Amino acid sequence: MLLAGGCSSGDGGGDGKADASPAPATSSPAAVESETAAAPKLSEEWGPKLDAATDSSKPNVCKEVGSQPCVDHITELTELVYDVRDAIDTAGATVVYPKTVEAIGNVEDASASYAEGGCAGSSEETLADGSVCGGYVATLLLGPATLSMTMTTDELTAS
Repeated sequence: MLLAGGCSSGDGGGDGKADASPAPATSSPAAVESETAAAPKLSEEWGPKLDAATDSSKPNVCKEVGSQPCVDHITELTELVYDVRDAIDTAGATVVYPKTVEAIGNVEDASASYAEGGCAGSSEETLADGSVCGGYVATLLLGPATLSMTMTTDELTAS
């Protein structure tokens, strides 16, 4: 659209339209500032969802880290974390949420490692045995709670 505006400026009177071109350039930083100002509202929307997901944890669902109920549960939690990542990206607020983005990266790494490590379907490893797969599951189970806290921390730091 900026190109269309630029073409219109060239086709019309150069003086009046040329002054209009800097205005959109000036409003772009203002738009970025308004997105940054809106960023703290992300915890208002996502905090309750993350807390609810954490509270919905079923006792012992991941006692066996490869069981289907565990796989289903950590998949739901991980998808919520990815939704938060998408919300931060959409808001253009990655700079406002550095610790949250880092925590999301930890969940992404744990999810990929869980999948690549053949943890799903394993009946030999438990959450309590200190196994590598158990560590991935612990990270995935704690992901929503971690994000809820880091979002708030990032917002307090940014303000």
